[in-house]
Amino acid sequence: MKIAVIADIHEDIISLKKALKMIELEKCDHIVCLGDILGYPFMRATYEDTKNASECINLIRNNCSTVLLGNHDMFHLKKIPKFSSGFKFPDNWYNLSPEEKMEVSQGKVWNYSDDHPLILSDNDAEYLRSLPEIAIKDYGDRKVLFSHFLYPNFSAYVSTFNGAGINLRDHFRYQKQNGYELSICGHMHMEGMGISYDPEESIMSKLFQGFMYYSYGEKKLKNKYCCLTIPAIGDNNQVNGFAILNSLDFSINVLSLNTNRRFIL
Repeated sequence: MKIAVIADIHEDIISLKKALKMIELEKCDHIVCLGDILGYPFMRATYEDTKNASECINLIRNNCSTVLLGNHDMFHLKKIPKFSSGFKFPDNWYNLSPEEKMEVSQGKVWNYSDDHPLILSDNDAEYLRSLPEIAIKDYGDRKVLFSHFLYPNFSAYVSTFNGAGINLRDHFRYQKQNGYELSICGHMHMEGMGISYDPEESIMSKLFQGFMYYSYGEKKLKNKYCCLTIPAIGDNNQVNGFAILNSLDFSINVLSLNTNRRFIL
């Protein structure tokens, strides 16, 4: 079985359509969306004239078998995440000013000042509100955890770190306690893919407790507890793309949507 995994669309309908066409040509069996359908970053992205949140939602709703929420989705929905890395959101969180939010959270919550304002239809908002933060799928004798980011902050709403040098011990502990041999997340907008193995599995994993970064292409995953992070669909002046998981041999193939801008890491 081939499972396409997309993440971080950020209202980029042009890139999403291109990815779905490539996924169709790859003859994938299912598509999983890891969230952040919403959230056009107007200070960084360059597709303001073509962005279309409603059309992105519609395409994802009609093409993806599994869809999750990301931090930008939750912000625009005014929804409080279930997994919040120990931070307790006050009931009036969305009524607070940016300054009050900064003070209450001690700077640990994104302020979303870069997001273009957005008005959702009732139908789109109702659909998005029904979506979960994580999904678990069984592929043969292996369980795979899909999420926007990492435990204990699956939606990435709270933490502001960008992934560099991440210590994944808590995330791997969660994986092992629940028997999820593989987890796949987005959020970090990798230009390629990031792969990390349980730090208890090897000396190298203990020395380098974070993601090892690879360029676009295919990698065979080791038979160990593993966490992957994939590129974004949204073209925020990065080499954007998506991933395909082969459940037969547990290889991951990361494809670029901008082959003219590819480079080797």
